[in-house]
Amino acid sequence: MKNDKILELKNVSAGYNGEIIIEDVSLEIFENDFIGVIGPNGAGKTTLIKTILRLITPYSGKISYYFKAGKSEAPIGYLPQVNTIDRKFPITVEDVVLSGLLNRQKITKRFSKKEKEKVKELMDQMRIGNIARKPIGELSGGQMQRVFLCRAIISDPELLILDEPNTYVDNKFESELYEILKKLNEKMAIIVVSHDIGTISSYVKTIACVNRHVHYHKSNIISQEQLDSYNCPIQLITHGHIPHTVLESHEG
Repeated sequence: MKNDKILELKNVSAGYNGEIIIEDVSLEIFENDFIGVIGPNGAGKTTLIKTILRLITPYSGKISYYFKAGKSEAPIGYLPQVNTIDRKFPITVEDVVLSGLLNRQKITKRFSKKEKEKVKELMDQMRIGNIARKPIGELSGGQMQRVFLCRAIISDPELLILDEPNTYVDNKFESELYEILKKLNEKMAIIVVSHDIGTISSYVKTIACVNRHVHYHKSNIISQEQLDSYNCPIQLITHGHIPHTVLESHEG
């Protein structure tokens, strides 16, 4: 069965304060895509994500959304980097997850019993039900990721975006996380930003290399020669069957 297109960027350029960070980007995203986004620091990975999330407005080009739920509130779940989260904010684990059911039109809504039961069920599945009343400032990195993953998927998005999800988490949860994502990919498209090609290549279906421009590779297997041709300064090193990655020196 052919997957439907849910999002398209066409000749998009975007950045901040007049400076272009990503340029002339064209990319199509379909139902059940699982795209790994790689590239050096400062190359535009986060800018690409913020553009898709409509947190910044492109300087040029067009983004089209074809979600089944409609265009007014694009059903996109987002898991930010843990180090961007304010741990001092006075909010509990349960309230963070519940906030994933809010939208711009209903920021003061009261949650129904059914919604609260859904949150409890999801937290139990993620094994954080026992810390539901705990302030987020007291959580470990792995617990924090579980909480915000719950928040990202509680509204059943059609697209889930994760920004460096394996940063600041314990090794055990890192492997669990990708197994969870593999299961979630059965019902939603996923974009995951990572420096760790060796880990994500085992799970993603395709790879996009970002270095100002975006080069889309329709496979989860990518060679050093292809990275070089994409002008993506990442070097692949393999020891036996276990791939490793290191970033070469780069400007910008």
